[in-house]
Amino acid sequence: MPNRAFSSGRHSPPAHSVRDCWHPIMRLLLLPILLIGFLPAVSHAASDNPATIASSQPKIDAAQAQQLLSVLNDDTKRKQFVTTLTNLSAAQNATKQTSLPDQLLNSLSSFGNQTIQKLHVLGQGIIQFRDIGPWLNKVWHNNDLQTEIFRILVRVVIMIVGSAVLFQAMRFVLRVPREKLSKIAEDSNRRQIHQEAQRLQKVSQTSSSTDDTQNDDGTPPNTAEQTLKDISLEEQLRRQGALSRLLICLRRAPYALGNAALDCLSILMFPLMALLIQSLDPSPDEQTLHSIWTIAWLSGVGMGAWIILLRIFLAPNQPWFRLTILNDYPAKFFYKALRHIGFIIAWGSTALIVLHDCTLPTSVSSGLEKLLALAVHLTIAIMILQSRGIIEHACKQAGRNNKRITSLMQLVARTWWIAALFFDLALWLVWAADIQGGYESILRLFIRTCIALIIMRVISIIFYGGLSRLTRSLSEWKLSKDTQNRVLRYYPLAYRLVSIIMFFLTVLALAIAWGAPVYSLIGHQTLGAQLFSSIITIVIALLVGVVAWEIVNVTIENQIRRLGQQDSAEQKTRMARLRTLQPMFRILLLIILVIVIGLTVLSQLGINTAPLLASASIFGVALGFGSQKLVQDFISGIFLLMENALTVGDSVTLNGTYGAVEKLSLRSVHIRANDGSINIFSFSSLNQVTNYNRDFSRAMIAIDVSYDTDTDEAIRVMLDIAKGMREDPQFAPLIIDDFNLWGVASLNDYSVTIKGTFPTTTSGRWPVEWQFYRRVKKRFEECGIDIPFPTQTLNIHRIDGVKGATEASNHQQSEAKPS
Repeated sequence: MPNRAFSSGRHSPPAHSVRDCWHPIMRLLLLPILLIGFLPAVSHAASDNPATIASSQPKIDAAQAQQLLSVLNDDTKRKQFVTTLTNLSAAQNATKQTSLPDQLLNSLSSFGNQTIQKLHVLGQGIIQFRDIGPWLNKVWHNNDLQTEIFRILVRVVIMIVGSAVLFQAMRFVLRVPREKLSKIAEDSNRRQIHQEAQRLQKVSQTSSSTDDTQNDDGTPPNTAEQTLKDISLEEQLRRQGALSRLLICLRRAPYALGNAALDCLSILMFPLMALLIQSLDPSPDEQTLHSIWTIAWLSGVGMGAWIILLRIFLAPNQPWFRLTILNDYPAKFFYKALRHIGFIIAWGSTALIVLHDCTLPTSVSSGLEKLLALAVHLTIAIMILQSRGIIEHACKQAGRNNKRITSLMQLVARTWWIAALFFDLALWLVWAADIQGGYESILRLFIRTCIALIIMRVISIIFYGGLSRLTRSLSEWKLSKDTQNRVLRYYPLAYRLVSIIMFFLTVLALAIAWGAPVYSLIGHQTLGAQLFSSIITIVIALLVGVVAWEIVNVTIENQIRRLGQQDSAEQKTRMARLRTLQPMFRILLLIILVIVIGLTVLSQLGINTAPLLASASIFGVALGFGSQKLVQDFISGIFLLMENALTVGDSVTLNGTYGAVEKLSLRSVHIRANDGSINIFSFSSLNQVTNYNRDFSRAMIAIDVSYDTDTDEAIRVMLDIAKGMREDPQFAPLIIDDFNLWGVASLNDYSVTIKGTFPTTTSGRWPVEWQFYRRVKKRFEECGIDIPFPTQTLNIHRIDGVKGATEASNHQQSEAKPS
């Protein structure tokens, strides 16, 4: 604790460079430009200008006035004139009814032009450099004036250079006593810090030993009282540490004042140099002496005294001379910033006085004075932005020391720099523009702004708190995990939407607080009201579309999930059918939502949707004639799917092609055949659909035996095979009932056919059938049952006679050939 009480710069806040501050400065400078458009003083000055009013009024000569009187006195001509004016007004009103984007662009353009005009008027009132041209011309052609200005500038340069040399020489002479004084002050400061640290440590140890003694008495300690004692002890040590630091700072006063006295000897070199120039100048004049003594007293003594005062209280590089309890980092920061401000004021004012002595016109000097003040205020603005980290660190430290003001300190840390920048730039604007009652207006504007920000803070707490509470209460709505995740996906978007709404509400509240003509922007039958109504309508349409989309999708997914949790085969089938129809429903719903919301948005943007609807109707009629087949495919597919004729994964035969359903689209079905090929059929072309995956299936068994085989023996073997397959754990789940023997079905040319069926599941037909045939083959071979195959016996009579006739014919043919 003692070490923390006397630490120097251990907890330094983050630094903000000048480069990091340019963007906030530019954004802040944009605010007065927008506010100038609503400044009543400037607009009042511009509106009351007689020259402007006179130039804007048209002039009517006597002949035109006489003609107008003749028209008004004649009833017929007067009626014609009124009719003409009525038609002209109606035509102008019809012309003004443009689309919303055009009205918005026109309003922005008008506002920009008015703001530029008022900025121009304000700039002319603040800075007037029109007299600088004649002055330069006068100096260029007047040799005596050139000589006078040259004499003043030469003395000024001699004054600055000579004072700097004498100043550095005096500091060199006083270097040894200053170092000795610094050494003595540093040793004294270190000794005092060590003594105070030991004292605080003894106080802490004494309190701890007292508590230990009370605990050794055997009395059970009270936890609440012990906690209060610990808190009070910590508070006491903290206050004693702060008091000790303050006492140490006060004990540094003699050394700090001694060091300041040595610095005063150095700054006295400026008046000494001015006195030497006045004494040695052969031809001094009033303007030259005024410029020299201005440098001596304002830039020399004034700036030097300011730096001495800063070193007494801040002492950035020598904390043993510092009379404040600041740490090293804030002391260095404020010393550097305040020194820059003093340098700009001192040397800037000196330069203005010297230029005034050089016969610079008063109007130009006044403009330069306002620019100098602007430079000072901008430097203060940079210091404010760079000190945000320091003030935030101090506010957090104050909040940790006193828990009751933690929220207040957090609010101050976030908003203090905005108020400081506002007052900094507003004070300069009121002074530079010479606005009557400007300071009262600034105070009134600040109070209104604070009230508006407090109201918006309460509204933001309600909005953001309600959004967070809504997301936390999702678990109480008995929603599934997937539904909650779908809702939470929109939380970032909803948060961003609330942020945008709060931004516009804040801008509106600030505009009302600043006296902007809000009613003329968002009043009845204005562009703002129309824009606001259009935005609200578009947002509501989008929200309704999103809610409808999510409700439909969540309902379908919940239904699919509920059907999937049931063991019924019928429910499984319904789930598969619903899963098949889900993509079609989503595409159809998306098309409907896009069309409805798109037309709503276009209508709110001021685009006439009647031609679009007419074009869509014509296109729909043409599309209906040209795509009858496509519509037929779509409608046929809807009915097929609604009737549960096809689902993905079914084994089907479509138009004689067997395969598995792989994909269902809006107009076609994709079949994967056994050879791996894809067969695509449009729904309208399906004349016959054979589905092997509905409810159950049957393995069709047909066995052929020879006529010599005992059919009863063959039937017994088939029943034994069926019984064995029912008991086989591999095939038992695929068989749903006993083997159904039909008996001898037919007597063929060379075989006897025995048929039967095996009731199976939809996926067990082919495995059961193939396994049954395999076992029949093996058992028939074991039992000696002959499986016939097609044979044909030829009986040829008198084969010898045919052979002899063939040989005689061949002999006759050989003799008939010529030799």
